[in-house]
Amino acid sequence: MARLRELTGGRLDEGDVRRRVEEANRRGCEAQPLLPGVESLLEEAGRRALRRAVASSSSREWVLGWLQRHRIAGRFEAVCARDDVERVKPAPDLFLLAAERLGVAPAACLVFEDSPNGMRAARAAGMRCVAVPNGLTRQLRLPDPDLVVSSLAERPLALILDDLSCAFPRSSS
Repeated sequence: MARLRELTGGRLDEGDVRRRVEEANRRGCEAQPLLPGVESLLEEAGRRALRRAVASSSSREWVLGWLQRHRIAGRFEAVCARDDVERVKPAPDLFLLAAERLGVAPAACLVFEDSPNGMRAARAAGMRCVAVPNGLTRQLRLPDPDLVVSSLAERPLALILDDLSCAFPRSSS
Protein backbone atom coordinates (compact mmCIF):
# COMPACT_ATOMS: atom_id res chain seq x y z
CA MET A 1 0.00 0.00 0.00
CA ALA A 2 2.87 2.38 0.73
CA ARG A 3 3.99 2.22 -2.90
CA LEU A 4 0.44 2.87 -4.14
CA ARG A 5 0.14 5.81 -1.74
CA GLU A 6 3.41 7.17 -3.13
CA LEU A 7 2.28 6.72 -6.75
CA THR A 8 -1.03 8.49 -6.10
CA GLY A 9 0.56 11.38 -4.26
CA GLY A 10 -1.08 10.33 -1.01
CA ARG A 11 -4.56 10.26 -2.52
CA LEU A 12 -5.17 6.60 -1.78
CA ASP A 13 -8.22 5.34 0.05
CA GLU A 14 -6.88 2.08 1.50
CA GLY A 15 -10.36 0.92 2.53
CA ASP A 16 -11.61 1.43 -1.03
CA VAL A 17 -8.64 -0.48 -2.47
CA ARG A 18 -9.20 -3.38 -0.05
CA ARG A 19 -12.92 -3.49 -0.86
CA ARG A 20 -12.20 -3.53 -4.60
CA VAL A 21 -9.62 -6.31 -4.25
CA GLU A 22 -11.96 -8.37 -2.05
CA GLU A 23 -14.81 -7.86 -4.52
CA ALA A 24 -12.63 -8.93 -7.46
CA ASN A 25 -11.52 -12.01 -5.51
CA ARG A 26 -15.12 -12.82 -4.57
CA ARG A 27 -16.27 -12.56 -8.19
CA GLY A 28 -13.40 -14.75 -9.37
CA CYS A 29 -14.05 -17.37 -6.72
CA GLU A 30 -17.80 -17.41 -7.30
CA ALA A 31 -17.16 -18.42 -10.89
CA GLN A 32 -15.11 -21.43 -9.80
CA PRO A 33 -16.88 -24.78 -9.71
CA LEU A 34 -16.46 -27.22 -6.85
CA LEU A 35 -13.24 -29.10 -7.53
CA PRO A 36 -13.50 -32.61 -8.97
CA GLY A 37 -13.61 -35.28 -6.30
CA VAL A 38 -14.71 -33.06 -3.41
CA GLU A 39 -18.29 -34.36 -3.26
CA SER A 40 -17.29 -38.01 -3.50
CA LEU A 41 -14.60 -37.56 -0.85
CA LEU A 42 -17.12 -35.94 1.50
CA GLU A 43 -19.66 -38.69 0.82
CA GLU A 44 -17.11 -41.41 1.50
CA ALA A 45 -15.92 -39.69 4.68
CA GLY A 46 -19.56 -39.49 5.80
CA ARG A 47 -20.13 -43.19 5.10
CA ARG A 48 -17.03 -43.96 7.17
CA ALA A 49 -18.36 -41.67 9.95
CA LEU A 50 -15.19 -39.58 9.77
CA ARG A 51 -15.50 -36.12 11.26
CA ARG A 52 -14.94 -33.22 8.85
CA ALA A 53 -13.96 -29.57 9.26
CA VAL A 54 -12.94 -26.61 7.17
CA ALA A 55 -9.99 -24.56 8.40
CA SER A 56 -9.50 -21.49 6.21
CA SER A 57 -7.47 -18.30 6.45
CA SER A 58 -10.40 -16.55 4.74
CA SER A 59 -13.17 -14.79 6.65
CA ARG A 60 -16.04 -16.83 8.13
CA GLU A 61 -18.51 -14.91 5.94
CA TRP A 62 -16.61 -15.83 2.78
CA VAL A 63 -16.11 -19.48 3.77
CA LEU A 64 -19.76 -20.02 4.73
CA GLY A 65 -20.94 -18.31 1.55
CA TRP A 66 -18.69 -20.52 -0.57
CA LEU A 67 -19.79 -23.71 1.22
CA GLN A 68 -23.46 -22.75 0.88
CA ARG A 69 -23.09 -21.81 -2.78
CA HIS A 70 -21.73 -25.29 -3.48
CA ARG A 71 -24.32 -26.94 -1.22
CA ILE A 72 -21.76 -28.65 1.02
CA ALA A 73 -22.00 -26.57 4.20
CA GLY A 74 -23.96 -29.29 6.01
CA ARG A 75 -21.24 -31.86 5.46
CA PHE A 76 -18.86 -30.31 7.99
CA GLU A 77 -19.11 -30.54 11.76
CA ALA A 78 -16.87 -27.49 12.22
CA VAL A 79 -15.90 -24.41 10.23
CA CYS A 80 -12.88 -22.45 11.45
CA ALA A 81 -11.92 -19.16 9.81
CA ARG A 82 -9.52 -16.28 10.34
CA ASP A 83 -12.13 -14.61 12.56
CA ASP A 84 -11.66 -17.45 15.08
CA VAL A 85 -7.91 -17.25 15.66
CA GLU A 86 -5.17 -14.69 16.24
CA ARG A 87 -2.77 -16.23 13.72
CA VAL A 88 -3.61 -17.81 10.37
CA LYS A 89 -1.61 -20.25 8.27
CA PRO A 90 1.32 -21.02 8.35
CA ALA A 91 0.61 -20.94 12.10
CA PRO A 92 -1.15 -24.15 13.21
CA ASP A 93 -3.93 -22.34 15.09
CA LEU A 94 -6.75 -22.96 12.58
CA PHE A 95 -6.04 -26.67 12.33
CA LEU A 96 -5.66 -27.06 16.10
CA LEU A 97 -8.98 -25.27 16.63
CA ALA A 98 -10.66 -27.53 14.06
CA ALA A 99 -9.33 -30.64 15.83
CA GLU A 100 -10.54 -29.27 19.16
CA ARG A 101 -14.01 -28.51 17.80
CA LEU A 102 -14.20 -32.00 16.29
CA GLY A 103 -13.00 -33.60 19.52
CA VAL A 104 -10.17 -35.33 17.65
CA ALA A 105 -6.48 -35.44 18.55
CA PRO A 106 -4.34 -33.53 16.03
CA ALA A 107 -2.26 -36.65 15.30
CA ALA A 108 -5.48 -38.38 14.18
CA CYS A 109 -6.31 -35.65 11.64
CA LEU A 110 -5.71 -35.65 7.91
CA VAL A 111 -5.55 -32.29 6.14
CA PHE A 112 -6.26 -31.77 2.43
CA GLU A 113 -4.43 -28.60 1.49
CA ASP A 114 -3.63 -26.66 -1.68
CA SER A 115 -1.20 -24.05 -0.34
CA PRO A 116 2.36 -24.32 0.98
CA ASN A 117 1.42 -22.21 4.03
CA GLY A 118 -1.46 -24.58 4.75
CA MET A 119 0.90 -27.55 4.46
CA ARG A 120 3.29 -25.87 6.89
CA ALA A 121 0.40 -25.25 9.29
CA ALA A 122 -0.72 -28.88 9.10
CA ARG A 123 2.80 -30.09 9.84
CA ALA A 124 3.15 -27.59 12.73
CA ALA A 125 -0.16 -28.89 14.13
CA GLY A 126 1.17 -32.45 14.06
CA MET A 127 -1.28 -33.55 11.37
CA ARG A 128 -0.79 -35.57 8.22
CA CYS A 129 -1.27 -33.67 4.99
CA VAL A 130 -2.37 -34.53 1.47
CA ALA A 131 -1.29 -31.84 -0.97
CA VAL A 132 -3.79 -31.03 -3.70
CA PRO A 133 -2.07 -28.17 -5.51
CA ASN A 134 -4.22 -25.82 -7.55
CA GLY A 135 -3.37 -23.94 -10.74
CA LEU A 136 -1.56 -21.23 -8.78
CA THR A 137 0.28 -23.41 -6.26
CA ARG A 138 1.22 -26.26 -8.61
CA GLN A 139 4.46 -24.48 -9.53
CA LEU A 140 5.52 -23.85 -5.92
CA ARG A 141 7.75 -26.02 -3.76
CA LEU A 142 5.55 -28.16 -1.52
CA PRO A 143 6.86 -28.30 2.05
CA ASP A 144 6.93 -32.01 2.87
CA PRO A 145 3.36 -33.27 2.44
CA ASP A 146 2.67 -36.92 3.25
CA LEU A 147 1.06 -37.47 -0.15
CA VAL A 148 0.54 -35.41 -3.30
CA VAL A 149 -2.45 -35.87 -5.61
CA SER A 150 -3.17 -33.80 -8.68
CA SER A 151 -6.92 -33.95 -7.97
CA LEU A 152 -9.22 -35.33 -5.30
CA ALA A 153 -10.85 -37.28 -8.13
CA GLU A 154 -7.53 -39.07 -8.68
CA ARG A 155 -8.18 -41.71 -6.02
CA PRO A 156 -10.91 -42.53 -3.52
CA LEU A 157 -10.54 -41.74 0.16
CA ALA A 158 -10.07 -45.44 0.98
CA LEU A 159 -6.92 -45.56 -1.15
CA ILE A 160 -5.61 -42.32 0.32
CA LEU A 161 -6.10 -43.71 3.82
CA ASP A 162 -4.42 -46.97 2.77
CA ASP A 163 -1.51 -45.03 1.24
CA LEU A 164 -1.02 -43.22 4.54
CA SER A 165 -1.83 -46.27 6.69
CA CYS A 166 -4.40 -44.14 8.50
CA ALA A 167 -6.80 -45.25 11.17
CA PHE A 168 -9.06 -42.35 12.10
CA PRO A 169 -11.50 -42.06 14.99
CA ARG A 170 -15.14 -42.43 14.03
CA SER A 171 -17.84 -39.92 14.81
CA SER A 172 -19.78 -40.63 17.98
CA SER A 173 -23.09 -39.67 16.32
